[in-house]
Amino acid sequence: MTALDLTRKMIRSCLQLEESVQLSEDTYLMGGFPEFNSLTITTLIVEIEDNVGCEVADDEISGEIFETVGSLAAFVQQKMNEA
Repeated sequence: MTALDLTRKMIRSCLQLEESVQLSEDTYLMGGFPEFNSLTITTLIVEIEDNVGCEVADDEISGEIFETVGSLAAFVQQKMNEA
């Protein structure tokens, strides 16, 4: 599974989105979904750690990572490369 596919899967799970909801790399997360809040970010971090088998340090977390689907997928790819 690619980092982008895994990211889409985790976002759909956390936001309880149907498969019909399009999630392109340019889809905004922060500001794009009313349900996307600090709890969602925390849940996504746990999902990344569980799915990739890595640890996400507090100093790695920034708002830019959660700006779009693509920026989050790039972070997931980085963690996959480190694992």
